[in-house]
Amino acid sequence: MHTHRNTLECLELVPLFASLPLEQRQAIADLIVQQPYSKGSTIYLAGDEVSRFLIVEHGQIKITQSSAAGNEQIVRVLNAGEFDGEANLFGQTERDTSATVLTDALVCQINRADFQRLLHQIPEVAVSLLNQMSQKIAQLEKQVTLTNTVDVKGRLAQYLVETSAALHQESFSLPLLKKDIATYLGTTAETVSRTFKELVHEQLITNKGRQVTILDADGLALLI
Repeated sequence: MHTHRNTLECLELVPLFASLPLEQRQAIADLIVQQPYSKGSTIYLAGDEVSRFLIVEHGQIKITQSSAAGNEQIVRVLNAGEFDGEANLFGQTERDTSATVLTDALVCQINRADFQRLLHQIPEVAVSLLNQMSQKIAQLEKQVTLTNTVDVKGRLAQYLVETSAALHQESFSLPLLKKDIATYLGTTAETVSRTFKELVHEQLITNKGRQVTILDADGLALLI
């Protein structure tokens, strides 16, 4: 059972709400339901009705889309403080993506109808939401640019740094299989394996199977 303090802490992770006055944050906190999810569980599937706005309190979640041939494409990996569902708040009512939990996670959820009322009652949230959506579009554009201009080593370094931060661990088991990391980074499994070996040789990480230990976070950051 969640407490008001816990849901307020969840809101403070998200720039969308963090800058609001305390009174408004308290009103929003009353709408939140916290839901734990275990690794490997499904939060929603493509075709499901959009009924919730989701905020990741901790853990890591992959958002995927299937091609006509049935191949899975990783669209995004959500970390703590990131949210999902805002694009469907007023238009499309069916999900076109699926969400799967990569690590044990805690998700804050707000009912779609409650969130819609919230946007009418607190205009500052609506303005903030537009700003956040603009930033998300910019991030997606940046990701496309990175895919085209930054080498695989830089993209893999960024993924490892972000995953380490999400898990609060320098030594961790990769939430994604290496072949899925390759898909997410827009390259091949062979290239990802070779790049892991290069990072090991450069003494930036150790790697055995899915287990990774970051030895030099600053060195990885210089590759991004």
